[in-house]
Amino acid sequence: MPFTVTPMFPGDLYDTTDRMAATAAPAWSGDKNSSGSAKWTQILELGWQGVLVSEEAGGVGATLAEFAAIAEAAGRHAMALPLIARCVVSPMLLAASGKNDAALALLEQLSAGQASVCPVIQPDSARSLQATPASGGSIKLQGILKGADLTEPASHIVFNAASANGSAPVLVLLATSDLTQPVRYFEGLDGRRTADISLDGVVVEASHVLLQGDAVATAAKSAMSTGAVMTSVQTVGALGAMIEQTIEYLSTRTQFGVALSTFQALRHRVVEMYVAYESARGLVKDVTEDLSANPAADQRDAALTKLYLATVGRTVAESAIQMHGGMGMTVEMPAARLAMHALMCNLQYGDRYHYLDSLSSQMAADVQTAAIAA
Repeated sequence: MPFTVTPMFPGDLYDTTDRMAATAAPAWSGDKNSSGSAKWTQILELGWQGVLVSEEAGGVGATLAEFAAIAEAAGRHAMALPLIARCVVSPMLLAASGKNDAALALLEQLSAGQASVCPVIQPDSARSLQATPASGGSIKLQGILKGADLTEPASHIVFNAASANGSAPVLVLLATSDLTQPVRYFEGLDGRRTADISLDGVVVEASHVLLQGDAVATAAKSAMSTGAVMTSVQTVGALGAMIEQTIEYLSTRTQFGVALSTFQALRHRVVEMYVAYESARGLVKDVTEDLSANPAADQRDAALTKLYLATVGRTVAESAIQMHGGMGMTVEMPAARLAMHALMCNLQYGDRYHYLDSLSSQMAADVQTAAIAA
């Protein structure tokens, strides 16, 4: 019997994305040109970068729950594009800069599809890139910017940099045309391309220093938390599609003259996949709606969600691959691409170890606060 999952966030945005993503080529298929893949160009033309941008800045002014419909449908087709980075995280970081002229102008360009900003959020503990004050309010960078997702072309990069001499950390906007230092590229399992960029000696004008001090950490943590929730939405979309394809595969393939779907052991494993999916689906839907209603909500829920999805996503992905015949038999099948997509989504905006450390630190701080109060 065929099975179709029920979307978490149904509506026109979900249906449009589902239709478009169904024809999208995988990132490794060579569907590229100098201006990016055909589907990325279509995304720019549709104005998805401006969905979360306020109307005052030329965007749509939609809620996070509304954009989640796009993320969920894209996840169903293993759409290996920097969708969350460019359409969610970048607008958040630019909007956090307040009335900075460069950021406001760029938000309008994002909404019109005339620019695309690659965000890189570096952990507080990272010292690979540092900034020192220079003349006229400008700053001088030293080190390497790690993990820039350049699967698709970007006109700018927005990133945070630590202080080299004890002064305030900064959030910086830099045009990619200003990058002259060596770039080292890496390709992920799903074909996405990230880069480590040397920024030694690069000077950033004062007008492109978007934030300084404590506001940088606040903006980075908020964007990181939202990015984690949105990649969880993508993961749930991928898991649902994997279950659909697994059930279809078992129903249409035979062994020893009978359909694979008649084997009790396989049926039990599909049930386990479905229960895991439904649990993840309910959790992610609630957290997304809560964050959409209150962007300043406790980030602990986002951390717990990402931590849970890291385990569930891997479990469902492994089951789907095994029931399709094992990795060697499935590498060209959609289920394998979905599995790789789910695994890579779990690594974006913090892996499970990052959130284990984060939650442990929060618990220790809560215990210390309670002890002092007592």
